[in-house]
Amino acid sequence: MKKPLISVIVPVYNVQDYIKQCLDSILSQTFPYFEVICVNDGSTDNSRKILEEYQKRDCRIKIVDKENGGLSSARNAGMKAAQGEFFSFIDSDDWVDKTFLEKLYKSIQDTNSDISICAVHQFDEIKQTNDDSNPYYTLEFFDKTFDGVSFSYKETKPFIMDVCVMAWNKLYRRSLIEKYNAVFPDGLIFEDGPFFFTIFFKTQNVSIVRDFLYYYRINRKNSIIQRAGEQFLDVIDVSEIMFNKIKDLDDFEEIRYTFFRKKAEDFIFRFEHLNSKYKKAFADKLISESSLISEASALENKVRGKFRYNYFLFKNLITGDIKYYEKQKFKIKSMYKIMEILYKEDGFYFLKYKKHILKFKKHPKILDIYYNNDKIYVRIFKKIKFDFTFKYSELEKFNEDD
Repeated sequence: MKKPLISVIVPVYNVQDYIKQCLDSILSQTFPYFEVICVNDGSTDNSRKILEEYQKRDCRIKIVDKENGGLSSARNAGMKAAQGEFFSFIDSDDWVDKTFLEKLYKSIQDTNSDISICAVHQFDEIKQTNDDSNPYYTLEFFDKTFDGVSFSYKETKPFIMDVCVMAWNKLYRRSLIEKYNAVFPDGLIFEDGPFFFTIFFKTQNVSIVRDFLYYYRINRKNSIIQRAGEQFLDVIDVSEIMFNKIKDLDDFEEIRYTFFRKKAEDFIFRFEHLNSKYKKAFADKLISESSLISEASALENKVRGKFRYNYFLFKNLITGDIKYYEKQKFKIKSMYKIMEILYKEDGFYFLKYKKHILKFKKHPKILDIYYNNDKIYVRIFKKIKFDFTFKYSELEKFNEDD
């Protein structure tokens, strides 16, 4: 086979139940000029045997064996073994549309770009359905002005932290990766951000393909994310790496608040899903090692709108007192939920449960509840009247506008 144009890098570790679907989707591509670098990261199940079977069927498959070192080291090993002018990463429990390579490559050719990005279906392993509700994966943050053109990160600054950093829904020009020595941080999970930002901030030419060409499997049993173990602490190290890359930008001041906002939300999200026995270690690491602690104070006057909830949780988390955090979380969450019910729309109360919303019309003659000057007033049949202190104003130190 002549030298391939595209190298598809597939890290493989104990995925015997999924690897066949992944490889079948790659080998059925309408674009023929590619190789598949399967990096066997020390699998202990039948994954290696399956790779051998596929290699016998198609000479485009190459197997690289290594000791188990994690996803980052497997991808890095794959890049070293690759021969193509362009790289694509596909996780071994995911799969792609048959036009995945063709359409991403065409986008690069048409716009002379270095990176092309496609939309992603989230395939729920439990429900066995696609979830397309997250604009992070559907590319909905990009308006129509991004269609059919190349752009740089500067055009995405209003939503820069909502640009999907995942390694796998993209095609990359190899020369860009090598020029800036872009690698995945060895030994860490949440590894995609540092790799993507290294090259995203350097190129003037990125393009998007709105077609859903990648299928990302979520809620897979025994995945690292599902286990939510000690490795979740890596999100702090990875955030530090990303923050240092942003600090080197000329327009750092324009981006720093957006970055802090996103990372504070990420920390809260990971902390909430973390196995309880690691929560104290997470808080301690965040306090002792994260430069984003100082950002919380420096940017406090910019915190506003919907972000206030996560901001206050973050401020309580970095006290290091987990019991205090849980207490404050209940208090803050309750306050916001109550005010959401009271202020959702004039003349109505709203109650939301998951995706279901119940709407009740206010009737002052029967029941009237309202908030004023740190108190909630309740009137029932106009005869029963009482009020109680409710210091929601503690959360209203900043502007409402988002």
